[in-house]
Amino acid sequence: MCAQHGVAFSAGFTTNGYLLEPALLQRFTELQHREFQITLDGDAEWHDKTRITANKGATFEKLWSNLIAYRSLSANFAISLRLHLHQDNIESVRRLYSSLHRELLSDPRFSVYFHKVSNLSAGGTIGEKILPRDRYLEAIAYITSCVDCCKNDERPMSEEHLDGYICYAAKPNSLMIRANGKIGKCTVALNDDRNDLGQLHADGTIDIENDKLRRWMSGFSDLSERTLGCPLSTLAST
Repeated sequence: MCAQHGVAFSAGFTTNGYLLEPALLQRFTELQHREFQITLDGDAEWHDKTRITANKGATFEKLWSNLIAYRSLSANFAISLRLHLHQDNIESVRRLYSSLHRELLSDPRFSVYFHKVSNLSAGGTIGEKILPRDRYLEAIAYITSCVDCCKNDERPMSEEHLDGYICYAAKPNSLMIRANGKIGKCTVALNDDRNDLGQLHADGTIDIENDKLRRWMSGFSDLSERTLGCPLSTLAST
């Protein structure tokens, strides 16, 4: 349809990579779907504790075999490997980073960055695992010291290395469309009424609660770095 009407289309998504086999990745690229973010929680030791199948099965080996197989594709894609980091998985992530550097990061289609595990649920109980900022930066330096500098070293290694970071949820031109047509801003606060902003209907029409929508973009009014970086963190409860 895009080709028929002269419309340029591109897309990307976040995936656990388990079902993204090479043939499927190739097909996506043919449809101009070229950008992918894949999250890992460490090597098999940690990833298989937190990223499991519905029947509690391990997923790392399948994901890793997919990643290695992507190298043989001639397709033009960009895969960002997001490594989650907390107090308990530093050594596991260090081993993983070494393997990624050895097997994948010489290919410019792959990049890696770190993300600090955070407690994003009001009833969360992972506070003891969260790394303070200084410890988080020390952990990244320790993890990356296990290899020589690579061609991706000029890229930001984590959200803490970005100047003036603005979350997608704070941006006026970014909306989340859920499978049921509901419209929101944040991909974390999925059960939060403040993130229920409207509905995309089957006929293509849209209903939006503009008052609720404006609250997510309030960081542009006072240029608050905290609000722009995570509007959910300062969003009023009502």
